[in-house]
Amino acid sequence: MKDVQATKPVEGVCVKKTPAVLIVLFLIVSVSVRLSGAYRVALTRPAARTVTEIVAFSHNVLLSTDDSLYAHHVETTMAIGDKGQIFVGWKDAMSHNGGGYRVSMVVSQDGGVSWSRPQYMPMFGGLETRQSDPWMVWHNGTLYYAYLEFTEDSGFTQITVARSCDNGSTWDTSTASFGQYFADKETMAISSSGTIFVVYDDVDLSENGTTTVRLSRSTDGGATFEETAVIGTPDEGNVGPYVALNGSDAIFVAWTCLQQEGGNLYLAQSTDGGLSFEDPRLVNDDGNYSDFTIVDGRPSRLTLPVVRFDQWNRLYILWADRYDQKTGSFDVYLRYSDDFGSTWSDRLRINPNIEGDQWCPEMDIDSEGRVHIVYYDEESNSYRPYYRVVQFTGKNRTEPVLGASIPISEASTSDDFTRPGDYFVIKLDSHGIPHVAWTDGRNDEMDVYYAHGLTKLSTTTETSPTTTTGAVTTTTAGGDSMLVETGIVIGAIVVTLVVLAVAYRRRR
Repeated sequence: MKDVQATKPVEGVCVKKTPAVLIVLFLIVSVSVRLSGAYRVALTRPAARTVTEIVAFSHNVLLSTDDSLYAHHVETTMAIGDKGQIFVGWKDAMSHNGGGYRVSMVVSQDGGVSWSRPQYMPMFGGLETRQSDPWMVWHNGTLYYAYLEFTEDSGFTQITVARSCDNGSTWDTSTASFGQYFADKETMAISSSGTIFVVYDDVDLSENGTTTVRLSRSTDGGATFEETAVIGTPDEGNVGPYVALNGSDAIFVAWTCLQQEGGNLYLAQSTDGGLSFEDPRLVNDDGNYSDFTIVDGRPSRLTLPVVRFDQWNRLYILWADRYDQKTGSFDVYLRYSDDFGSTWSDRLRINPNIEGDQWCPEMDIDSEGRVHIVYYDEESNSYRPYYRVVQFTGKNRTEPVLGASIPISEASTSDDFTRPGDYFVIKLDSHGIPHVAWTDGRNDEMDVYYAHGLTKLSTTTETSPTTTTGAVTTTTAGGDSMLVETGIVIGAIVVTLVVLAVAYRRRR
């Protein structure tokens, strides 16, 4: 093998040298060209991270396109798959404030750009059942869809969990409730190991009957379920259990206990996989849920207490009540606990508008620990969904910073439509983009709509407490966010052009 000799300059020949400054510039400046034709100029920064700021929501997409049997569609649920698939479900009803008849679902395989036609979920065991209370969870390539079923003549009632391994094309169903009475208001969560937990109300519908909160679990991927625990004490006011898991897969269940002139929030914890629960802890004893079931003059204000853990095991609880007697209306409140519910922060009102009612809150938490919240907001005899972010700052993350309150829907719903369901949904995709499905009555019937967040990106350097914005704006088009990015770093471009001009003149 021949030795490689260094090339020596030839006397009398001008050797073209690339300016050192130009080399350095091209080492630190990279231009990424997206399919959209836009450019993003990215400068190397020490330990930089990108933070997504939502500034608006996309055009609303009608999902409930089939009114052939049921004209009204309410109470939305959502799950986002590993490949960015978005699944949305809801309840179908004959009237805007009536009970459910079927539950449906649609799926988007392209991050919310296009959607399938609605399909009804299967009835259990070939029975002719009514269905309600849809709830979706995605885990490890499988979509799980829980809903209640009952018959009006035979007394059949249960929580059904359906599972699909092919994005909703086919389903298997299992019984997930084993109570004595009417199975109602379930929520579902899945542990990191795949254990499925379902909590629900077992409601004695007789006069002076009570409601018992029960938990079932599946350890075989939803093929079978077993009841493992009764949570708390039966009470006629118990309603709306909501289940969440912390970082160690301990189980936490929150619910509301309604009273004639008030109402309290309770939380119970299990550390043995749901086999037993500690005595319930009182989250607050100053709630006021009177008028929570008005169905004639204003929308129903029944609200589930939502519980979520962030990545640091801080527990958040979100709900709505009439705590502030001066406003005479419902407001949305948030509290957090850093000791698994033993003590709680002061309540933080989320809605800036105190006129009218604000209710039906939901939340999701991103990788930065920011809490993304949605809720219905009533103004001038109509209502629409709003979005707001809360971030807790300071040494111990105790100082709340609230973002702008942003409308999601392009149209308002008249208060004549009194019951948009007991909940609606927000989910964050892997890029931290919020996806929302809700109910509104813009077309004189209750329909389900979808929108996703439109973003502005800011870049934060870990070595500095300040945030610098590199003139980067982003819009999204679904679960994979399909970012269309533009970024201009004017200083770098000007310097590059100057260096090129100097090099050109030297060559001449």
